Amino acid sequence: MNWNEMVSDLMKKKGVNQKQLSKLSGITESSISRYLKSDKTPRMDVVVNIAKALQVETDYFLKEEDKGQTAYNVISAAIARKGGELTPEEKNRLIALLIGGNENV
Repeated sequence: MNWNEMVSDLMKKKGVNQKQLSKLSGITESSISRYLKSDKTPRMDVVVNIAKALQVETDYFLKEEDKGQTAYNVISAAIARKGGELTPEEKNRLIALLIGGNENV
């Protein structure tokens, strides 16, 4: 099942429409619509916001072959690609915050 199908299925199960998901996630209705029409997985921050809005862990949206990948690995890989301006300490603190760890890291 593709990412957008998983989100749509979960929305049906929880009785949430696109407008409600937009309000709960802080993502615009037009963006929600685009994400649901595409089978491409959006950025991690969008996945996190939608997961929180639908009250599931982000791992819920991983494909079976990706289940072994932890949120830490996904986030740390993204930071490694884009985090040239961050110190190692800032990167670790950001990772901890994103995955719900101790923000005093």
